[in-house]
Amino acid sequence: MAVSPGGVPAELQEGIAASLGAKQILLLKSVQLQVKSKYDDFILVLTPWRAYVLLAVLPVRVHSSFSFLEVRDITVREPSVVVIETDASSYAFRLMSFDDLEQVVVHVTMSLKKVFPDSSPGTLLKNSPPNLYERIRMVTDSLEEMLQSNQGPCGGFSETYAALCDYNGFAFREEIQWDVDNIYHGQDCREFNLLDFSHLESRDVALSVAALSFNLWFTKLSCKDFRLNQEIAEQLLYMLSKSVMLEELVLENSGLRGDFAQRMAQALSRHPESVLHTINLAGNQLEDRGIIAFSRLFEERPRGLQSLNLARTMLTAKGMSALCQALAANEATSSSLRHLDLSGNPGSLAMEDTSSLQSLLGRCSSLTHLSLAATDCSLDTLFGALGHGCCASLVHLDLSKNVYSHRRVKTISPSVKQFFSQAFALRHISMAGTKLPPDAVRAMLQGLAYNSHISDLHLDLSSCELRSAGAQVIQDLIPDATAISDLDLSDNGFDSDMVTLVLSIGRSKSIRHVALGKNFNIKSKDGLVDVLHRIVQLTQEDDCPLQSLSVAESRLKLGTNVLLSALGSNTSLTTLDISGNAMGDTGAKMLAKALQINTKLRTVVWDRNNTTALGLLEVAQALERNYTLKSMPLPMSDVAQAYRSNPERTEEAVHKLQSCLARNQTRRALPTQTFRLQQGILTSSSEQMVNEICLSVQKHVDILSSCPGREMEADILHAEEAIRNANLAVSILPMLYEAGNAPHQSGKLQHKLECLVEEASQTCGREIQAIMQAVLDAAHNLCPPIVQKSGARDQLVNAMSERIHLQEHLNLSAILDQMVTDVFSKLKWVLCLWLAHWGWGLEKLQQRDAPFLDPVWEFGHG
Repeated sequence: MAVSPGGVPAELQEGIAASLGAKQILLLKSVQLQVKSKYDDFILVLTPWRAYVLLAVLPVRVHSSFSFLEVRDITVREPSVVVIETDASSYAFRLMSFDDLEQVVVHVTMSLKKVFPDSSPGTLLKNSPPNLYERIRMVTDSLEEMLQSNQGPCGGFSETYAALCDYNGFAFREEIQWDVDNIYHGQDCREFNLLDFSHLESRDVALSVAALSFNLWFTKLSCKDFRLNQEIAEQLLYMLSKSVMLEELVLENSGLRGDFAQRMAQALSRHPESVLHTINLAGNQLEDRGIIAFSRLFEERPRGLQSLNLARTMLTAKGMSALCQALAANEATSSSLRHLDLSGNPGSLAMEDTSSLQSLLGRCSSLTHLSLAATDCSLDTLFGALGHGCCASLVHLDLSKNVYSHRRVKTISPSVKQFFSQAFALRHISMAGTKLPPDAVRAMLQGLAYNSHISDLHLDLSSCELRSAGAQVIQDLIPDATAISDLDLSDNGFDSDMVTLVLSIGRSKSIRHVALGKNFNIKSKDGLVDVLHRIVQLTQEDDCPLQSLSVAESRLKLGTNVLLSALGSNTSLTTLDISGNAMGDTGAKMLAKALQINTKLRTVVWDRNNTTALGLLEVAQALERNYTLKSMPLPMSDVAQAYRSNPERTEEAVHKLQSCLARNQTRRALPTQTFRLQQGILTSSSEQMVNEICLSVQKHVDILSSCPGREMEADILHAEEAIRNANLAVSILPMLYEAGNAPHQSGKLQHKLECLVEEASQTCGREIQAIMQAVLDAAHNLCPPIVQKSGARDQLVNAMSERIHLQEHLNLSAILDQMVTDVFSKLKWVLCLWLAHWGWGLEKLQQRDAPFLDPVWEFGHG
């Protein structure tokens, strides 16, 4: 009978392989196991994560087995005897040679090293003879160094997961291994998201969490809107008590309760090596008992927090006070805290005494994001603390859905104006849903008017019940508050005050985005049309800075057409939100017409407008001739309603909408007709104006020609000359345009751009050659015997060269095409501006001293 190098007959090997099935056999050794006082013959089989002790006879039977994760220590008693102590038993093996013993010890220790990468295999070896211990240690140290430099994808996560599956007797899920080894590793992703595996059984998710306990790759664990059961929660707590790499923990709306927060605080308090600095437990019912337990942790924790989110956790005033006191007492946290979200805990800050919160805010000098929305916080007492603490660092401040004061106040605290005048970094502030006194708005805008440190501020004052008094304050002060670039005034009951309010917004030279929705409850139809015309006039001014306009949820109905009909000549708006206006198919038709000639808009939002399949299709067909719109979120409400009555046309419309937008997002150059629309809209409007004036003047000439007298003859001659000059100017505009459009293909600028691209191509080629050389040198330094083999270097060069396609990867020709298009678009734009304002005929008409032409001239310029 043939015998293997491990001393196992071939026939027995076949039986062992059949008995263990799909398990991968890595080592097979003939051993003697001490049973009571004597040694009996057995076969020791080592798989990646488990040892099997089998009877050395046929048929094969498993005597016992143990997972390597159960091993506590390993002792070498004599040159061929090794004792392995596990959690449940002790195994004394006598092997055939010391080489066999060495292979077994190295296999077990290296397997454990893969699971616990921050451990040292040498710590497992206990009370071994010095010479034997040193020999094994040298081997394990060498292998340990190799493992540390290459632990496998994502720090050997899959190895650890496989070991845990074996230890617990669970099936190994190849899907988890594949996702981690390919998706996570390929994207260099350090965030382990439980939602990626939420479709699996809870025990599989729990094991994947347990595998993170000793992992040195992942730094963030996240889970949102997925209920975590007890099995997963237990492994989360274990992972928190062991991980030395986890920095961020996000368990938002995961069904956790106060006892989890208590046990989490205990786990972290027993783990001083934890580097956790970001905690998000929002949306869990932690209540005061969980938060108070957490507070004790924050008070004692040597490492400071950077981000804490306890929004919607059912905090009361008691828990909030304990939390703020603990955070303020921890010097490390108060100096490092940057993000704090306590929103959605009604009543937690309703008490008169908010000294603990004020103390915290006064200490947090590095706080950048603060949300106290819907906490019943009193704003009049808050701004003083903000001004003393984080005034220089605060970027995002959310105070929405609160109250200005819990008591009736006659005067506004000067701290409001002081804070807004001294903020250094503020970019976003929301007071939405907070009933603000007009004087508080005044203090805020006055402070912003004095502030020279900030710009591009988003100010949300929606649903603040400002009404006429607030509108008066805004229209007086908003032009001077140049820090504001984004203003939300929706749902404030302005209604009839909208006319003057729109005029004041027009005087601001800094506001680029404005939301005015739900302020159009105007009983008079003429009054509503007047307001809409004011908005149109605002967007069509030559120096209008406005880029984005929202009139969402205003129920304008056919009034929406006033805005849509003006989009054809719009040269400022890039974003328009007309959702929730019930404009119907008539509005959709107007939108379709506007999109066919508008080349400025990049985003249009228009859901909830009672649009049928017919209206959807009209807009979709219009988009086939629009090459500049980039984004139009699918109007889901209208699509769902239209699909019920006409599924075929609705599907056709949706398909066209999506395909046209996809085409626009990947376009390289504009069609000629789109370019003419984009650059020539001013010239066409000028031509129309000239033609109208010429017709009007000709009517007057016809009337005056029938009148006798030489005093009219000179004026008639002047008018006829003006008409000829005007018609000449209009007729030569297309010729001038073509003359300016044609010669660039063979011009000097084209040649310069081509030379520039060629130079960039050569530089890229040299850079790639340098990278290839660096790779070859590194390969030679790391693996000289392999690289020095005959032909190995050439194979490496060929392998890299095959994957380098300079023109395809860098696409320099496409870059040139786009560059030429953009450059000459700018040149043509300058040409068209000049042509649009080059009105020979208009100048002639204006210069003549003919009183009867004045009304016509004023009409043309109006």
